[in-house]
Amino acid sequence: MIPRVGDEPPSAEEIAELLDLAVRAPNHHRTEPWRFHVLQGAERERLARAIADELVDSKGTDPQAALDEGRAKAERAPVIVVFTVVPSEDPRVVEQEEVASVAMAIENFLIGAHAKGLGAMLRTGAAAYHPSAREHLGLEPGEKVVGIVYLGRPAADRAPTERAPAAEKTRWLT
Repeated sequence: MIPRVGDEPPSAEEIAELLDLAVRAPNHHRTEPWRFHVLQGAERERLARAIADELVDSKGTDPQAALDEGRAKAERAPVIVVFTVVPSEDPRVVEQEEVASVAMAIENFLIGAHAKGLGAMLRTGAAAYHPSAREHLGLEPGEKVVGIVYLGRPAADRAPTERAPAAEKTRWLT
């Protein structure tokens, strides 16, 4: 994961390729519950307004200060991809499995971004689940945000985030 990106966006073709990787995520009933909302340029204002509404409601932040903070967050990347789930209405389908499928779609997207040398970071936060997200992002009834990926080209001063080796987190049971 490269958490800071510059102002240059990936091309539409690069984003489309990443989304094609996302839809390869497993899904138990083949319901394809994922939806993708790609926000670029001025459309990032949609997310900024959702963030602002949540800050006003939860913390009593001054509306203008909340909007300024929302804009600062929405402008940290030239492209924002909001991943949502539209759960199946089929009673045999477990909603948690639908959400898990979207989470796996996000992972596919992030791995693809890393492989392409792009910068990407996953964020959510309270605004993702606030009712205003539905309004500002134009979500369908029942559609819910699962994750928000900030995407761009890596900032010159950033390297990938280091992680502990898997061996430090693995217990072999034999």
